[in-house]
Amino acid sequence: METQQLLPELSDVQYCTDVLQLSVDQSEAGIDRELVSKAKALGIKATLPSLSSYNHNTSSAASQSTESTSQDQVFSTPSDGTNSAYLTPHSSIFGPPSPDPAAPESAAKPPRTYNFGPYEKYLAQNSATFDECRRKSSVGDSSGQSIFSVSTKKSLSGLRNRMKLRKRPSRSLEPASCFNCRSDFKSATALQHLACGHSFCSGCVRCMVDQASSDESKMPPRCCLPLQPSTIQAVLDPAAQEAFLKAVVQFSTPWQRRVFCSKATCGEFIPYRKHADPNTPFVATCRKCLTRVCTICKADAHPVGTDCPEDLEVESAPKIGSSSGVRRCYRCRDLVERTADSSDLTCPCGAQFCADCGGVWDSTIGCPNICGSRGMHGYADGEAATCNGLSTDEAAEEAEMRAARHPSIQSLLRAQEQELQRFLDFQARTKDVMSTRRAEREAILSDQLITQETQLKERQARATAELEDQQIADEMELRAALDLSQRTVNMRIKHMEAYCDGMGQTPTESNLPPRVVTEQNLRDLGRQYNLREDMERQHTSKINMMRDRQSKRMEDLIERQEDELEKLADAQMDERDTLRKDFTREDEAVGSVFESRQARLTARWALAIRVMCKELQVSDGVRYAAVSPPSWPSVNMAGMEDASMSTRE
Repeated sequence: METQQLLPELSDVQYCTDVLQLSVDQSEAGIDRELVSKAKALGIKATLPSLSSYNHNTSSAASQSTESTSQDQVFSTPSDGTNSAYLTPHSSIFGPPSPDPAAPESAAKPPRTYNFGPYEKYLAQNSATFDECRRKSSVGDSSGQSIFSVSTKKSLSGLRNRMKLRKRPSRSLEPASCFNCRSDFKSATALQHLACGHSFCSGCVRCMVDQASSDESKMPPRCCLPLQPSTIQAVLDPAAQEAFLKAVVQFSTPWQRRVFCSKATCGEFIPYRKHADPNTPFVATCRKCLTRVCTICKADAHPVGTDCPEDLEVESAPKIGSSSGVRRCYRCRDLVERTADSSDLTCPCGAQFCADCGGVWDSTIGCPNICGSRGMHGYADGEAATCNGLSTDEAAEEAEMRAARHPSIQSLLRAQEQELQRFLDFQARTKDVMSTRRAEREAILSDQLITQETQLKERQARATAELEDQQIADEMELRAALDLSQRTVNMRIKHMEAYCDGMGQTPTESNLPPRVVTEQNLRDLGRQYNLREDMERQHTSKINMMRDRQSKRMEDLIERQEDELEKLADAQMDERDTLRKDFTREDEAVGSVFESRQARLTARWALAIRVMCKELQVSDGVRYAAVSPPSWPSVNMAGMEDASMSTRE
C-alpha cells in the first residue's frame, strides 16, 4: 500500500459527522472561521490550526520549494548579534497539519521534502569555526608530484598508460569500505562521499546525525567538514529529517531565548516567534500540548497584566500605586517608564504597547485586552477589586470562580466533554476497523505464501522424480548395451575355438583342403580371451561412472531446489517486512491525523471559552476569567500502535 494513498479510516466526512456532528453543507474550517470572526469582533486576536493548515499548506521548514517567505526571517539579540532561523508553531516541523482527506485517492501527491534552509543558515553562522578545518583537509588533498617529474614530451609509453587508464573500470564499480565502521561494500555507489573526501555508509551517517540531534557539541554532524544538506536528505527518512531540523532550530536559538514547555510530561522545545501574541507578548504556547509558558522565567504563564516575579528589574523599579512604574518592551526587552495617566507606552525602538497589561497596542482598537476602555464598558475589575479591598490575585481567582459557576460556561464545558467522548469513541472504532483490516491482509498474505511454497515443493518433487526415472532408464540402456557386447565377444570366441580345435583333422568331404591354423589365429583367440576377461571390469567401471554423473546431477538439482526455497523464503520475508512497514506508516499517518484533530479541538475549545467569557463580560459588566478546557486522557494513539503490533505478532 502506497503511503500517498489515503486510508479509509481518515475520512473527514465521517469524522465531522460522528464527532463534530456537522451537517453535510458544513465543514470544520467553516465553524472555525465563524468562531475566529466572533473573537475578532470582541477584540480577541486569535487563529486556529485548521485555518492555518487549510490556508497555508506550506511552511518554512517543510515546503515544496526553497523560496523564502515573510516568515522565513531571522532574529538577533543585542547581546550576541547572531541570527537563528525562525519557524512558526504552525510549521510542519512542530506538528504537521493532517492530510486533506477530501482529496481523491487517485490524485498523485508530490513527495514530501523538507527545506534545509535553517541548517544552511546554521552552517553559515558557524562558517568561521570550520574554515580552519577546511584548510587542514585541503592540505592533504594537494598533489605531491614534483614539477621536475612532469614531462612535456609525448612518448609512446605515456600514450599506452593513458589507454590503460581509459580501459580501467570506474571506481564506482570497485569494492569500497566505510571510513568509520570499515564495512566492505561491492560498489562505491553504496557509500556517501563527504566534502572532506571520506566515504561513509548510510548507517554511520544516520548515527552521526542522531548524535548531533541529541548533543549540541556534535552539531553540525561532521567528519572533517560539516555534512552537506544533500547528504543528510539522502540517508534520512522524513521523520528523521523532521527531528534533525527541530534540533537545528533549537541549537540555532541562543540560550537566553530558548523556551521549553513547562509541563513535566511534555518538555517540548518552543521555537521563537517573531510575531508575538498581541494579548500576551511574553507568553509562548507549546504546539504539542498547548501549555502557555512565560518567556522570562520559563515557567507557567502568569495572568494577563501581571508582571513576571522573576523579572528583578521590573520588581525593583519604583511603584505607581500597586503597579510597577516601568513596563518591559516586548520587542527589544528594554524598560519604559510609565506615568499614572498613561494608557499606552512607546519604546524608542518603535514598539507601542499597553501601559497596564503590556499587550501590543493596536491603532484601531487600542489594547487587545481592552484595558483602555474599562470605564466605557464597565470593565473596572481592578478598580472595583481595590475598592473592595481585594488584591489582584484574589480578583483573578474570583473571576475564575465566577466563570466556573456560570451556567452558560458550564453548559459549554459539558458540550466539550461530550465532544471529547465522541472523539475517543471514534478513535476506538478506528482502531478496531484498522485491526480487522490488518488481520484480513495478514491472512490473505499468509495464504498466498503457503500456496507459493506448496506449488514450489510440488514442482521440485516432480523434477526429482523425473530425474530419477531418467537415470534408471539410462542405466538399463547401458546394461543392455554392455550385455550385447559381451554376447558378441563370447560368440566370436566360440567360433574361433571351434576353428582352432580342428587343426590337423581331415575334413569329411574329400574335395575340401585340410584346415590350417596359423599362429595369427591363435594370437587372435588369445586377444579375445583377454578381452573377455577384462570386459566385466570395464562394464562395472562404465556403470560406476554413469552413476557418479547421475549422482552429481541429482546433487546439483537438490542444490538448485534449496536455493529456490531460500529465495522464496527471502521473498516471503520481504513481503512480510513490507506489510509491517505499511502498518507502521499507517500508524504514523493515523497518529498524525488524530494528533492534529486533537490539537484543533483543544484550540477551538479554548477559544470558544474565551469568546464566551468576553461575551459575558460585555453583558454582565464583570470580569470572567477563562477556565481550562477538558483534559485529554494520557493513552491516545499509543494504544492503537500497541494493538497493531500485537496483531502482527
